[in-house]
This record gives sequence, C-alpha cells and structure tokens, in this order.
Amino acid sequence: MEPIKIRARRVEVLWQLGLDAENQHKFEEAYRIYTEAHDLIMDCARLHQKSHEKLRRVNFQLGNYGELIADWLLHCFAPLGIFELVAYFAKTDAFGSEICLRK
Repeated sequence: MEPIKIRARRVEVLWQLGLDAENQHKFEEAYRIYTEAHDLIMDCARLHQKSHEKLRRVNFQLGNYGELIADWLLHCFAPLGIFELVAYFAKTDAFGSEICLRK
C-alpha cells in the first residue's frame, strides 16, 4: 500500500474529477470516482469522513437510499470516533498521522 501522503494527493485529484462530473450532472460517474477515492483512504479518518460527505450528495441524487442512510449514520457517529475506529483496525501508516487527524 502506498504511503498516505501519496494516496491523499491522488484522492484530491479524484475528488476534483468527481466534482466536475457532479457539476455536469453525471452522477453515476461522480459516484464511481468518489468510491474509488473512498477506497484509497478508508484508513485515514479525516479523508474517509470527507469521502462520505461527497458520496452522500451523489447517493441522494441517484436515489441510493441504503447507502445514503449509511452515509448519514457515519456522519452522526463521527463525533464518537467511528472513522478513527475504522482507521485503527486498518493498521496502516495513516492511523495517527497529521494528515488524517480530524480537527
């Protein structure tokens, strides 16, 4: 697995591509791109949370209500550390790194 700093840069590019697709109302393409980004950084609490915020928008547009509920539940449990818990169990270099700390 690549170091988190490299994956974070890749995710930023993917997020921009996803936003471009969203702005063009290409929600299925945006969903695919955001999911690819999400899968790169599930071990990084801050970026993982941001991924679900982006996915929440397109899941609503696409009517993916099951996934939308999951996105909202994760949002609600974020203050309790759900994203940190996922990152902890991933056991990668991302856990506890400065770039991944939610502030």
